[in-house]
Amino acid sequence: MADPRPLPPITPILSALRASPPAADDARTLCERCGAEMYRMHAVWRCPNCRFKTDCCGW
Repeated sequence: MADPRPLPPITPILSALRASPPAADDARTLCERCGAEMYRMHAVWRCPNCRFKTDCCGW
C-alpha cells in the first residue's frame, strides 16, 4: 500500500470585521434639484428626497 500524501498546510482565516471600516472621505453626491445626499443604486445615483436620478453615463 502506498503512503498517503501529506495534507496541505492550514491557512488561517482572518475576519474582515476585526478592524473598523476605513473612514469615509467627504465624497458625498448631492442632488442637483434639491441638494439632498443621493445614494448609489446599480449604475445611477438616486435622491431619496425628490426621486431625481442620474443616467448611467452622466448624460
